[in-house]
Amino acid sequence: MGQAGIRAIAVAVWALVALVAVVAAGLPLYVFPADDRVDRADVIVVLGPATPARVAVAQRLLDEGVAPRMLISVPPEGTYAAANIPACREAHVNCVSPRPATTKGEALMLDEDGARSAVVVTFSPQVARARFIFDKCHDGPVSVVGADDRLSLVQWVYQYAYQSAAFAKAWVLPCAGATR
Repeated sequence: MGQAGIRAIAVAVWALVALVAVVAAGLPLYVFPADDRVDRADVIVVLGPATPARVAVAQRLLDEGVAPRMLISVPPEGTYAAANIPACREAHVNCVSPRPATTKGEALMLDEDGARSAVVVTFSPQVARARFIFDKCHDGPVSVVGADDRLSLVQWVYQYAYQSAAFAKAWVLPCAGATR
């Protein structure tokens, strides 16, 4: 084997080591994030998209008396718009389109709602980032829990990349519209 072959094997080994390191680092952040302890709160917030799994977790928490009402983040139109979410027709549920339509926008939506404390429901890959953003952009106590939205291997790979980039963006940028 020549010098070029040895170099190619070395590059491949280092690429594999880097891939394993990235996957291992992401496991506690994206795949197995710790849910916060859920205490009594002013509102339960469902981050978009309001999938059936997320709404079901929020409804269970509501039924358990964790909060008296639910705030669901919805887009103005499409599959997950308020018109297509049965819970949005219930008296104790308010469905709102955040501005901007981001996790930071959802944190600001909570402030606009006037709620001080909240339990935030999202899906596993977003738990750590949502916790970071709500801690940064909301003054009150917030607990974050993940719903079990089933993801394919391709979706997991996408979420690793997306959540990592979004985490970096959240780390660098201030809260849009926030006073602090």
